[in-house]
Amino acid sequence: MIKKILVALLLFVATAVSSYACSIEFVLQDNKGKTVNPAKVKVGEEYVLVVRFETTHGNCGIPVDATKFKLDGIKVVKASDWKDEGNEVYTRKLKIKITENNKDAVSLIVERVCGRGGALAEYSLKK
Repeated sequence: MIKKILVALLLFVATAVSSYACSIEFVLQDNKGKTVNPAKVKVGEEYVLVVRFETTHGNCGIPVDATKFKLDGIKVVKASDWKDEGNEVYTRKLKIKITENNKDAVSLIVERVCGRGGALAEYSLKK
């Protein structure tokens, strides 16, 4: 009986700790700032990708500039600095260009590493 209670308690704690990971969201816009959701993209097309990052656990000790980006079939033409929106919310605009990668999709991965779970989010578009 005590083993079952301990296992249940450990699972609860593990679930609670993992819920403290940061949140990352994406919005794709055309060059006029209108939100778009293309079914497919073509090599050479340009968009603005807005990355929204929110710390869900408050006092994050990792600076927002430590956020890493991994690209596959996407080139960042221009990027704004992170903008502090308040309440632990930050946004950054990336002007992106679709490039060839010999795959059916292009992607951008955003990664934050910390002891509280960090964040890992992927944004992909079909070609």
